[in-house]
Amino acid sequence: MALPLPEYDQLDATGMAELVQKGELSSAELLDASLARVDARNPSLNAVVHDLRERARTKVGDLPDGPLKGVPFMLKDLKQHLAGTPVSGGCKLLK
Repeated sequence: MALPLPEYDQLDATGMAELVQKGELSSAELLDASLARVDARNPSLNAVVHDLRERARTKVGDLPDGPLKGVPFMLKDLKQHLAGTPVSGGCKLLK
């Protein structure tokens, strides 16, 4: 099932998790919908500093169990570190 952007915009994390848990949407499909939203919005927002979509695609099939399993999320480049990714803290000097 493809998730149209207007429908995606109406869901919160628990709504997304419910779709995945019920099998109405796979984690990969939800990731694709999320990335489509990033592609649609980021040119005007310029919010994504490090695009980790390929890393996300390699991890989507091997997610730990939990209430939000399969729900994609982004990390802000301030105090949230992910192994193997650069951290600049929003400072041009650290880039």
